[in-house]
Amino acid sequence: MSRHRSNIRLLLIGLVVFLTAINAFSDEARIIQLKHRTAREIIPLIQPMLGPHDAVAGADYRLIIRTSEATIREIERILAQVDVTRRQLQITIEQLSAENRTQNNQSVSGRARIGDNAHIVLPNKTPNENGVQIAKDNLRYSATKSKQTLSNNNTQTVMTLDGQRAYIRVGQSVPHVKRILAISHQGAAIAHEVGFQNIISGFEVLPRVHGKHVKIEISPRLSTLENPETGLVNFQELSTTVEAKLGEWIDLGAILGSRSEVHRTVLESGSGQSSERRIVRLKIE
Repeated sequence: MSRHRSNIRLLLIGLVVFLTAINAFSDEARIIQLKHRTAREIIPLIQPMLGPHDAVAGADYRLIIRTSEATIREIERILAQVDVTRRQLQITIEQLSAENRTQNNQSVSGRARIGDNAHIVLPNKTPNENGVQIAKDNLRYSATKSKQTLSNNNTQTVMTLDGQRAYIRVGQSVPHVKRILAISHQGAAIAHEVGFQNIISGFEVLPRVHGKHVKIEISPRLSTLENPETGLVNFQELSTTVEAKLGEWIDLGAILGSRSEVHRTVLESGSGQSSERRIVRLKIE
């Protein structure tokens, strides 16, 4: 009986040693050579698949993993879908801006007598060929109306790979004169200094392809010079994440605005209205 118990004990010890050896062999480190994606991109994808005692590291296009054989097979299945040739994409951003301005002015100029001893002199205004003028005796009534349409179409294209960040920026540095109030023990004086204002348009983008659609993080910017003397710049900027179908235009955003102004002086008045529309569109091919 004792010999039988001894054999059972030896059998159990041998089984434990065998299972331990299998477990140690299955959890040995494995090196996986990547083809198209770097280890830095792949590691965040496979980390949720690892157990508390597993480990993963990598450099360049090599992964070093210590885990079970079952997990290795699952990781290899994922890599077969993820570690594929990157698709080259052409990303086009179209930034449109349009502004309509209307200006109305009315004025009276000339001389008018009041009684026998007084008369009023109204300054003459510069004649406007596009306006209407009515004169009687020494008085002249002038009315002008002007319309102006301004438009700016800015289209930029950049080539990049799926999953790679890219940006494009174009512009210029415009000089302008800055006036600075300088105060010293001798008093105050106005100093002039030449400065440069950067006018930059472009966008930054990060695309990720999913079948026939692309999820894209994008930040476009459009700048225009408003006043060359002061360096005043108008700009629009947008930051968003959208999903677009390959080959189709989509609207990323729009800005609509309007403005009215009225001014009055003695026997003169004017009014103006302006409306502005800015649109940002995107296409990925």
